[in-house]
Amino acid sequence: MEERNLELDDDGKIRLKKSGALPDGEDEGEDEIVIRVPDFASTDEEDGGRDSEEELLRRSAEREKQRSERRGEAEAMLAEAEALFEKGELDAAGEKFLDSAALYGADWRPWFGVVRVQTKDFTEFTGIYDCEQAYDKAFRRMKAEDKRLLAEKYVPELTQKAEECGQLSEQLNAQDVALRESVRPQIAAKFRKQLQLLIVFSVLFALFLAAGIVLTPLVRTVPDNSILIPCILCYAVALALFVAVCAFLKRFLLANHERSKNLRAGTTDAGDKAREYAETEELIRSIIDDLTKE
Repeated sequence: MEERNLELDDDGKIRLKKSGALPDGEDEGEDEIVIRVPDFASTDEEDGGRDSEEELLRRSAEREKQRSERRGEAEAMLAEAEALFEKGELDAAGEKFLDSAALYGADWRPWFGVVRVQTKDFTEFTGIYDCEQAYDKAFRRMKAEDKRLLAEKYVPELTQKAEECGQLSEQLNAQDVALRESVRPQIAAKFRKQLQLLIVFSVLFALFLAAGIVLTPLVRTVPDNSILIPCILCYAVALALFVAVCAFLKRFLLANHERSKNLRAGTTDAGDKAREYAETEELIRSIIDDLTKE
């Protein structure tokens, strides 16, 4: 092992040596630090040259051969998946696409095939959220030329689909507004009626309860129980009114909920469908962006 000197700010140096004594006639200097390093056997000496250059080349060739074989199997499975897809056997095609991706995951085509299966070749989009990972893996592996070819195939139809969804969403939103406005007067009248009934019965309950409380201390002061009966009647009526107040409160809350719902957009069946079409349009346009961006 050669001796190497590392200069340290011109004040001295470190000398690295194998374990053992210094050579004859050579002493450690006053400004030197000598570190003796054990003389370990080299890797080549220990393994006796087992990993020769020929062996490394052989192993590399074997690995390359295995990768090539796996890729060939993946290509064959991909071809089977495409054939099944063309026949409309989507479940079987999806399994083959996944098998191909498992053998050679660097290829974007099997991942994209899974997305095509879930969306029925980008005609239905309810199942796309079940294959988000496959979607991401496919687009991460695509080259610019792959995206360009896919864009030529899918973007025109996707654009038309997005425009249709947008138009349907606008029409259904208009229907939602019209439906809510048509029933709003009846809902508002019902709300006002329930509010009035709740106020009236709440006031009556408070009055009879207060009368009973006032009469209670007078029961023992008047002979012949002449105050007892009115006191009991006040409490009985107050109890009945309390039950009525609870019932009217429930009706009032339901009427208020219905009124609030009527004021919110998209709360009718037409509004629900409009929201679904709007979400589909947004999803389709995001797919178009992924296919067209560089």
